[in-house]
Amino acid sequence: MRAQLFVLLVVVSSVQALTPYHGKLIHSGWGAIVDHGLTGDTYAVNENTIQIIGFSYDGNPPGGVFLLGTDKKYSAVTGAATRDPTATIIANPDGNFQALGRYDNENITLRLPPGQVLTDYTYISVWCRNFTVYFGGFDIPEGFVSPKPQNIGPLTHRAHAVYSGDVTIIDDKTISILNLRYDGQGPDAFFYVGVTDSVTTQVAPYGKIPDENGDSGVISGYAGKNITITLPDNLSFTQLKWFSLYCILFTQNFGEVFIPENLNVPPALDVAAASTTAGVTTTTMAAPVMNCEPLSNKLQISWAVEDNSIAFELAGTIDRETDYMAFGLSGSDSTFQMRNADVVVGYWKSGETAKAVDYYITSYAQCAPNGGACPDTSVSNGGANDITNIEGQFSEGVLRIKYKRSLTTGDSRDKEYKISGPGQHIVWAIGPLNSNDETAKHYPSAGRISIAKTIQFGRDMVNNCPELAVKTTVAPIPDFKPHHLYGTQDSTVFTLEIGQAGSTQGYLALTGIQSWGIAWYVNGILIPELHLKRGVSYTFRVGGGTDSNNGARYHPLYFTNDIKGGFLQTQGSTETIYEGTVDGVSQQYATGGYCEWKLTEAAVQATLSGKVYQTFEEFKQDMYLDCDNSSHYTDFIFTPDSSTPDLIYYQVSLIQIKYNWCLLLLCYGKCS
Repeated sequence: MRAQLFVLLVVVSSVQALTPYHGKLIHSGWGAIVDHGLTGDTYAVNENTIQIIGFSYDGNPPGGVFLLGTDKKYSAVTGAATRDPTATIIANPDGNFQALGRYDNENITLRLPPGQVLTDYTYISVWCRNFTVYFGGFDIPEGFVSPKPQNIGPLTHRAHAVYSGDVTIIDDKTISILNLRYDGQGPDAFFYVGVTDSVTTQVAPYGKIPDENGDSGVISGYAGKNITITLPDNLSFTQLKWFSLYCILFTQNFGEVFIPENLNVPPALDVAAASTTAGVTTTTMAAPVMNCEPLSNKLQISWAVEDNSIAFELAGTIDRETDYMAFGLSGSDSTFQMRNADVVVGYWKSGETAKAVDYYITSYAQCAPNGGACPDTSVSNGGANDITNIEGQFSEGVLRIKYKRSLTTGDSRDKEYKISGPGQHIVWAIGPLNSNDETAKHYPSAGRISIAKTIQFGRDMVNNCPELAVKTTVAPIPDFKPHHLYGTQDSTVFTLEIGQAGSTQGYLALTGIQSWGIAWYVNGILIPELHLKRGVSYTFRVGGGTDSNNGARYHPLYFTNDIKGGFLQTQGSTETIYEGTVDGVSQQYATGGYCEWKLTEAAVQATLSGKVYQTFEEFKQDMYLDCDNSSHYTDFIFTPDSSTPDLIYYQVSLIQIKYNWCLLLLCYGKCS
């Protein structure tokens, strides 16, 4: 008992001694010779952000700025009567280039210029531009390594089918787990952290932590989900030794990952700012007063015009691990139109940080070499990414991404943001990312303008946005069950048309891969597994479109050994195509008139209102087949033989990678 009490006292003592984590220390103080009351310790937050803890400066004489050298040592410039010509003035904590005022034991955050990293510089100083003198400074250590998210490997599998992909510590408060699997059968299982050398029961404040939704109850199962977990305010991964799934009742470890010593990850800035000691105030970059318009109950856009540029904040209630949000100028000056729209796509790159990417949409299709919804820097667009000053924050289910661009960029793929004249038509969307971290088809409930349709970007400041609703836990949506079709001597004809992919219930649940929003329907069934017999000729009646200039309505059928597909994009480097015949002539693929299974308008409205289909059969009842005037099916004859592998795939596109593949099993009879 006495030994147990001793351990408890040691743990409590270590908690009391914990100091806030600010990042990696660059330098303590401001050099041997300082002037004007300079004090403070300087830390790297990440490769382009620093913070100074306990910064003091008397502000006299006016003209003090932060000056960073790019070539010389600080000792080589301190005695100079002029400014180091290789040095760069960086923005002050308010985000502008005005002279520093008075600071009294404050914590401040500084951002480096866009595209610059800390190792581009050799020293940090406070310099007076009025009198061209240095008030204090120091060298950045050679070989300095800035904090960054750290991959610490997958969870160890020990019990209850616990597996995962990469586990990444994003910052000292945040951990990302990819492809988490757990059967949910543990009676008292929690996410659990500790400070002991092995995984065992802990004493508070260590032990169980909230799940990805902030819930503190027993965790349920996971079937390959990507999640992000945030530690409580009184914990930091820099003080912990491991993270696990742990059953408290039976003291069983289901799977763990150990945390390296001397962890060099970014601090969670919003938490670090709140963790200051008594008498110390905190200053971060002040956000400008911004206009705001709600785009729906899930998405808002804020903006402020700054000289010849415009700053935005896009905020959305989305799934941080899988979704994107997009906003921009319509492809038409008179209406809402996605085609030819100029948008910015924002998302959170798992294990890294916020992303904001310049897009130009040439057609309503997934990005490919011949166009679609593509980044400006893609082969098809040939433009530039003109988005800068990207920052992001995720809290309580709301992702906020700040970014900036010039009103006029000179890029042919960018439209001009006008600050005079009538309002400009806008477009927006929320949808899933595909496996390339590019946009897939937006969700139906998020793809229509419900509030704002035009915006006058030069107007006087007006904030029309309510608080975004916090994302709440919802009941799980049932997955559609897989279907099987068997090719026998008496059943050799399969009709293929394009149809709705069924969102997360359908294609994603059946394959584990995100689709653009459409997939093959075979004999009216969403991507069934086909079981065929060698030596039998099968007729595939293809109705996926023939217009190769319209990627949204051009879907050749072909058979391949590659799960990814995209033969033309990869130039066949990893694929073998199994040919068929059309009218007796050998062909690698077949195209036919366009037919699509679509939801009725009433069904679309029902899904917008939250309707959830329990089965594919129920989903199919609300659909109808729509064929264009040129609809005539092409018969593609395919005969598997002894050289055909047991497992190949039927694909919906020669261009898009991972674009709606499905399983084809080739057997000498019925496959088990």
